[in-house]
Amino acid sequence: MVSRTKGWVSGLKGRIYYGWFVAIATAGAEFGNAASAIAILTVFVNPMTEEFGWSRTQISGATSVGAIFGAALAPFTGRLVDRFGSRLILTVGGLALAASCFYLAAAQTLGGFYIAFSIARTADQGMIKIGTLPVVAKWFQVYRGRAMAIVSFIGLLGVIVMAPVVHMVIEAWGWRVAWVMLGSIMILIGVLPSALIVRRQPEDMGLTIDGITAAPPSDCVLGLNEDNPTGGESDQTWTLRQVMRTQTFWLILVSLFVISIANAGVVLHLIPHLTEQGLSEGSAVGAISVFSTSAAAATLLLGILTERVSPRLMMLFGYMLAALAMIVLIIADTIFEVYLFAVIQGAAAGGINVLAPILLASYYGRRVLGSIYGLVRSAQVVGFATGTLLSGIVYDATGSYRNAFESFLIIAVVSSTMMLLARRPKPAVAHPV
Repeated sequence: MVSRTKGWVSGLKGRIYYGWFVAIATAGAEFGNAASAIAILTVFVNPMTEEFGWSRTQISGATSVGAIFGAALAPFTGRLVDRFGSRLILTVGGLALAASCFYLAAAQTLGGFYIAFSIARTADQGMIKIGTLPVVAKWFQVYRGRAMAIVSFIGLLGVIVMAPVVHMVIEAWGWRVAWVMLGSIMILIGVLPSALIVRRQPEDMGLTIDGITAAPPSDCVLGLNEDNPTGGESDQTWTLRQVMRTQTFWLILVSLFVISIANAGVVLHLIPHLTEQGLSEGSAVGAISVFSTSAAAATLLLGILTERVSPRLMMLFGYMLAALAMIVLIIADTIFEVYLFAVIQGAAAGGINVLAPILLASYYGRRVLGSIYGLVRSAQVVGFATGTLLSGIVYDATGSYRNAFESFLIIAVVSSTMMLLARRPKPAVAHPV
């Protein structure tokens, strides 16, 4: 049976480009990584605060501590992705996240919660996120947009599926069982496939990028525009030092840092805010599902569109959607307005997350993409930490989230301006890393 299975797998590999197996394995890691998502933690906020009496600031602090450690780790893991690949990083990160979930199931103190969830967020932001999209980008060029979109889509599908499932498990068996379930899922569909399947890049296996042995058909070639040129020569052009000397890199990095403050600051506190606005907890959880569904749809659509349309212009559109979402949330007092906010905010957040690495790859190529994305992701993670903590502090000080949401509106407008200026950098002269 074992020999027949190996033969079947080998035959399948011969017919299907191996990059798609890598994409599927990393998609499993993204799905399991929903356990560390702020959109999942928000489902736990009410039951855990009811049992322990913790404040919103205290819960927000755990996400911020983990995010800071993840931000510090991301640049180093990004370099490891470029040199050795993502397999070990995804495996270790997935095991750390699963272990954190199992510990959270037994947590009795605020200190224990901080340790466990900080480890989970560190593994999420400093390892798993760095190990998924960059390695997929190294396996694809012509089909990069759709491959990365599929991986991100599956990751968001994890939040879509798990938010109501976690809520139902909490209602039936309690929040501790829900944490055990999340940890088990990560091991089964995240850790095992990553350890068995993921490889660094096609050249290491004697393959060509995209599995193409001849010129791609004209309907598969990337659209010619300022951000998305055809051809593969640029993949060997940039070094990390050269990238960091371009104004465009810093505009992208700072804009993502700023917009991450707004996105994360809303999501963690969304269910508590909506229940205080008079919605039932079930309806509030439904808004999270609508948010995640919209993000997933936008991720898939925009990722595929980047094969023909400028990812920078679509990033700009995503930032503008984030600003519109804040306006809707500030005035929302009906279920329709809340769900409208969820649709707009989901499209903005999902689009930005998948478009950022695609834009970086189209500007700077594959060679040091892991290192570049590690730095950019580090800035995003610091933004996540700042946003969640800011919302908690504002609420505890004023009894309302309104001032925080108004600040996030201004932030989204500033981010849009920076992305407007982040035009394609001039090609660099090739030097050794």
